[in-house]
Amino acid sequence: MHLKAMTLRGFKSFASATTLRFEPGITCVVGPNGSGKSNVVDALSWVMGEQGAKSLRGGKMEDVIFAGTTGRPPLGRAEVSLTIDNSDGALPIEYAEVTITRIMFRNGGSEYQINGDTCRLLDIQELLSDSGIGREMHVIVGQGQLDSVLHADPMGRRAFIEEAAGVLKHRKRKEKALRKLDAMRANLARVQDLTDELRRQLKPLGRQAAVARRAAVIQADLRDARLRLLADDLVRMREALRTEVADEAALKQRKEAAEAELKAALTREADLEDEVRRLAPRLQRAQQNWYELSQLAERVRGTVSLADARVKSATAQPA
Repeated sequence: MHLKAMTLRGFKSFASATTLRFEPGITCVVGPNGSGKSNVVDALSWVMGEQGAKSLRGGKMEDVIFAGTTGRPPLGRAEVSLTIDNSDGALPIEYAEVTITRIMFRNGGSEYQINGDTCRLLDIQELLSDSGIGREMHVIVGQGQLDSVLHADPMGRRAFIEEAAGVLKHRKRKEKALRKLDAMRANLARVQDLTDELRRQLKPLGRQAAVARRAAVIQADLRDARLRLLADDLVRMREALRTEVADEAALKQRKEAAEAELKAALTREADLEDEVRRLAPRLQRAQQNWYELSQLAERVRGTVSLADARVKSATAQPA
């Protein structure tokens, strides 16, 4: 396994996309002071997960983004992609070529990718843990670190040897497992406390459960009684409804009979009105004749009275 290429885009002095291709063997980056040779090493350390800004010769992590020049504006993101030849299967992934990418935005957000798929930093660290590469001291030796290695005390040399031998990853796994065990112990203690608390509450909860069961039985009886009452009310209301329907039918028949009688009476009234209108002239003539006959009878009575008086006067003897 060897590094095939590294592409830098917006990382420190690499404003434009720059790809460095590495052939098997030793690769040297040569240039004058200030040309950016150390930036290549920083990019290699950064893409493998370096989190310390001081290790990258900066004050803060956003300093790795191209800050701009007099002729070029600053960029909003830095991106470094490292391509590894995995044809020998040194990396535990089913790809013959693996590209690790790290992206940082000026607002502080960052993103990791493996072959274009978004992942976590932990995934990259786990992927590189068995490969012999990573961001440890024995892989990337910066300026001034050789002296610290040569003048290290026995404990420091032991740390370097353990890192080179691959013990560090197992130690980290052990520390991670111990942290998980501590968290599990804390969870177990919490569970034990909860268990003790629940045990103390069992008796009151038992009494409450008995009361709840009794209440459930009473509620069931009450529900059954209500249902029976509702059934009785339903039967009674149905009977009343049938009675009302029968009474309504009788009232409807009486209404229809009354309407028929009313219709007949109205017809009879219309006939009588027609008869009255037809007999009105005869009534007027009869009333006129009666009036005339009454006057004639009055004159006749006056004449008879006058005749009677004359008869009495004629038959009376002289005094």
